[in-house]
Amino acid sequence: MASKSKSKPASDAAPPSLDYTFKLFATDHRVLAQNGDGKLIDIGAIEHREKTGFVVSLDVDELESEPASSEEKALQNIATQITFDYLDGLFTSEDVTEFHGKLADLPHMELTLDETLPRSLTDRTPPHLF
Repeated sequence: MASKSKSKPASDAAPPSLDYTFKLFATDHRVLAQNGDGKLIDIGAIEHREKTGFVVSLDVDELESEPASSEEKALQNIATQITFDYLDGLFTSEDVTEFHGKLADLPHMELTLDETLPRSLTDRTPPHLF
């Protein structure tokens, strides 16, 4: 007996998205972000709080990470709160930040965020009206 492959109907499938890679860096009590084009912007502060550890506070929307034992872990903690739309908006509105030195030598992390494509670019079906 031949088995049939089961495929999800288009309406049940996850919407198509594009992946974008960004990098976060900790330097001189500040957090820098870099997009795939190499644009570097200042997005917040990082500080070491006595007894609790490193905390990242972003300048927009008052996002703050959980305390962490290292700068890299604090960057990872804040990355869980960042969406593509949030970070892309910052790259659109913020001026380029100058940095002299090797970014790779700084505490840093890389994150990949999904940009969900609008329905009009994917299946061309009108939204269901109630």
